Amino acid sequence: MSIPVPPSAPAVLDPRTLGRPVHLLPQFTGELREALGDLLRQHNRRYRAHYQVGDVSLAPGQGAGGRWLVSDADVGRMSCLLERNLVLSLMAHRYGGALADVANAQQTATEERLQALLCRQVLGCVQQALGQPATEFALQHNPLSGLSPGGWMVQAVITEPEQGLSSTVLVGLDGACMDRLLRRLADGQPPRAPRPRTTQPQALARRLDVKLQARLLQQTLSLGELLDLRPGDLVPVRLNPKATQVLVDGSCLFTASVAEHQGKLCLTSFADAD
Repeated sequence: MSIPVPPSAPAVLDPRTLGRPVHLLPQFTGELREALGDLLRQHNRRYRAHYQVGDVSLAPGQGAGGRWLVSDADVGRMSCLLERNLVLSLMAHRYGGALADVANAQQTATEERLQALLCRQVLGCVQQALGQPATEFALQHNPLSGLSPGGWMVQAVITEPEQGLSSTVLVGLDGACMDRLLRRLADGQPPRAPRPRTTQPQALARRLDVKLQARLLQQTLSLGELLDLRPGDLVPVRLNPKATQVLVDGSCLFTASVAEHQGKLCLTSFADAD
């Protein structure tokens, strides 16, 4: 007698992932993992700490309670939540002593400043991975949830074997951040910094670089004279300082005079070539 197997519940699809290149997100999480590793090594090079960045994931999130620091950056709204044991671990390496008990340790002003600094630097790593140069952030506390409605959550695991530390870093990205990231991934382009915007576009003459070549002289020799030349021979020439040709891509556009200034030959008195 066979026992019927109940059908499994169908998977619930998140509408935020439909039709979007979410399979390319490991490119972003891989770059972010390297950036966080460089940040922790920079912080603790002199203290010989061995922080390691484990798995970094990015998925639609639901938000989490805690002491979030939120910033409205150029790429969108981002927020960061650090577990307290990571901040206390950094303080233990920096100022000496064992890792304090998170439940019993009293929060100090030094801890708050270090937490804000780390949040800014973590968000800078995220901003760089999004293709935006890291900038200063004006952070504000949000004790409820740092995730905007419809946002995504980055989760990174940080460990330190000597202290037995395992901590989690959370970063919330709003819809604008995710739209920008997914568009770049869909285009097959790595994240890159956008060109800075200028309030007034420069004129073409200031934006176009032109390479000038100066032809100081031209000497004509017969083939026989050329074949008769030997090392040490001298070819008499006469430099006309008022008829130097100035070429652009092989075409003579100007004539100029040759002058000496501080031991260097310079061109002056430019005139249109005939």
